Amino acid sequence: MLSSKARILWIKWHAYLSCFFLPFALLITLTGLLYLFDIKGGASQEFEYNSETELTFPLEESLAKKYIVEYFSNEELSRHLPLPENYFLDGDVQGWWDFHDEVVLIPLKDKRLKIVVEKNSFWRQLLYIHKGIAGDIFIVFGILFGISLLFSLISGSIVALAMPKLKRNAAVFMTAGFMALVAAYLMS
Repeated sequence: MLSSKARILWIKWHAYLSCFFLPFALLITLTGLLYLFDIKGGASQEFEYNSETELTFPLEESLAKKYIVEYFSNEELSRHLPLPENYFLDGDVQGWWDFHDEVVLIPLKDKRLKIVVEKNSFWRQLLYIHKGIAGDIFIVFGILFGISLLFSLISGSIVALAMPKLKRNAAVFMTAGFMALVAAYLMS
């Protein structure tokens, strides 16, 4: 049995962490719903450029990067530099992406190449936060949120199990939650 002071301490930390992480929890809930309903967002701005080249795509990453940096080297196109840091290759299509931008090289027929630059929309950026690919700060925040959520669940359970009026129902709901989890797993 918890003493009155210990129970109040658990309740205080439960409340403080809940209040601190509420905005992030709402964000994760919203983006989870967007993802669940296949709302992925898109580009807020899109730029397309066509180029002719003797190169055969896909190139090695370093050669593709060199090509695109040279292509964007003039004053008008230099606003698309530096390239995002994450590289991808999907068949003949290759490019770079991050939280803000995506640059894609798409080989066409007859030695032509389409270069597409997309500025990510707000909705796409929210989805990247949810997926944990919006940068290190959001990864750290997500880990802290997970720890906080675990602490909140444990502290709420400890307080419920320590209070005589809640103990029986808390145990029943914990058992029901465990059985529901096992049933959901077995039905999957």
